[in-house]
Amino acid sequence: MDTTVQTLAGTILITGAHGKTGRRVAARLTSAGHLVRSASRSGDHPFDWTNPHTWPAAVDGVAAAYLTYQPDLALPGARDAVTGVATALAERGVQRVVLLSGRGEPLAQECERAFLDLVPTGTVVRCAFFDQNFTEGPFAPAVIDGVLALPGAPDVAEPFLDAEDIADVVVTALLAEAPSTRGGCSS
Repeated sequence: MDTTVQTLAGTILITGAHGKTGRRVAARLTSAGHLVRSASRSGDHPFDWTNPHTWPAAVDGVAAAYLTYQPDLALPGARDAVTGVATALAERGVQRVVLLSGRGEPLAQECERAFLDLVPTGTVVRCAFFDQNFTEGPFAPAVIDGVLALPGAPDVAEPFLDAEDIADVVVTALLAEAPSTRGGCSS
């Protein structure tokens, strides 16, 4: 992908704009002078992954989008929701779309492929866990208590990434001079 950053004319949709990566992406874009539409179940721009009636208004008039599906792309129903929103974006000609994915489980990969089939210039960013889970997320109480036990497989590496780094990657993908011809996946 060409990483030359430009000013994007138009509004950038962010689902999960109050989450770990979404709020960081929104802050970077806003401070750079971009218009951001923070879409959520209770915000000014109603958006609910489980309610397709909220999708058209959320995507109308946007030039780009950052999609963070909640709760996880590897769960049943994720593919239908993500492809529904991706279809709405594609029908409106939106080519700059970034999808946050997880560790690349089979169902998540299916969802990623379906997303990229609809938005071939889209980008998939993978991250299993955020560093911030230790300080502002579900692991924080266990860390404070001094014991953090996680199920795992000894042969599988489990990367933790800083949400600040993910936000940098997402913003770069959204503002790159020209969308790629095929989305990339990073793990």
